[in-house]
Amino acid sequence: MLMGTLLLSACSTTPVTQQSASPVDPDRIYHPSYLGPAESAGDATIIFLRDKGFSGAGCSHDMYVDNVKVFAIRHGEKITIHVPAGQHFFRLETGGGLCPNIAASQETTLTPGARQVYRILLPSDGSLRLTRIE
Repeated sequence: MLMGTLLLSACSTTPVTQQSASPVDPDRIYHPSYLGPAESAGDATIIFLRDKGFSGAGCSHDMYVDNVKVFAIRHGEKITIHVPAGQHFFRLETGGGLCPNIAASQETTLTPGARQVYRILLPSDGSLRLTRIE
């Protein structure tokens, strides 16, 4: 039983903090206009943190904001984007190579100046998750 618990825990991912995560490599940022300072006081800030760990470590996850591919994030990374206040749809996709073709999504309504933080995780059951943590 102990061996089974150890194997399952080895396959789970562990959260990173904003301080411990590495920034997404600029080569995997497809729309830099989402980065940088907020363009107006009416913009909202979104932070994405991807867990670290063995599970899915070789896979990049592509993030779409309102059906626009904005960046690809790898394990242990973070990125901060800015969007206008209002309703937004986030879609996270994985696929290609040895990575499973899975997706997760969230819809949110943001007020001017709002700040939200999302955790990207791939637990041992293999289901990709995009979870709001703040």
